[in-house]
Amino acid sequence: MRKTAVLFATAIIAAAASAQMKTSTQPQSPIQVTGPKLQVQPEPPLESARRIDRETAIEMVKEGKAVWVDVRPKDAFDSGHIKGAINIPLSDILLRLKDIPPKKEIITYCA
Repeated sequence: MRKTAVLFATAIIAAAASAQMKTSTQPQSPIQVTGPKLQVQPEPPLESARRIDRETAIEMVKEGKAVWVDVRPKDAFDSGHIKGAINIPLSDILLRLKDIPPKKEIITYCA
């Protein structure tokens, strides 16, 4: 999943850079990105996210099976958060995938 996100972001940056370099005033064809095919799947609806109750979440974190990720902006995180939570604002999530411990469930919250 992380590799796909990184490849997707790289393709977008390459496409944007390529588009900026063109100076022709003729209609342009869609940008073609060469390289490995990306399997971009539409994001599932929010309702499909796995929900767990508070007690289960706390137990999973205590057992080292999960980690808390607070997706609020830093100022909100600094005003109060769950002990041990990692702050990764939602707008930065793709840029900071490496900050999320591998092979652990991710329990996000925003309140």
